[in-house]
Amino acid sequence: MRNILSFIIALMLVFINGIIGHYYPPKGIDFTLILIPIVTLIMCFASKNLNSIFKSLSISMLVIINDILIKLYSGGTHDLEGLEWIHAFMYMGIIIGLIILSINVIKNKEENIFLKISSILLIPLLVYIYQHFFYQLGLGRQYPI
Repeated sequence: MRNILSFIIALMLVFINGIIGHYYPPKGIDFTLILIPIVTLIMCFASKNLNSIFKSLSISMLVIINDILIKLYSGGTHDLEGLEWIHAFMYMGIIIGLIILSINVIKNKEENIFLKISSILLIPLLVYIYQHFFYQLGLGRQYPI
């Protein structure tokens, strides 16, 4: 129950960031740098007895949902420069989140080394696959502010 509650709280934060991005367009991109480490902290330390693979899957899913919300729902004009800013802030947040996840996974003595390494590498892999197929999502969309 605690794991589901922590995921719902993290998902609500992602949706709040999407709403902020819609009404205050550049702020949603700026808060991504703060949002991803907060979501990672929630999923790592508020979720007890959760496998590190599931932590990585849930964090990467929340990062992808945040990226989709920013690219499709945030206000303003989306061009290549805007996409690069979105990706830059997302990657900086992922780096901070990976440091937090690595600390949490390494401290876990119950899992073997293969699960630890694969859970750390899973987030960049899933985000890379997502970016490969949906890199230019929302390009050319214009929303009135």
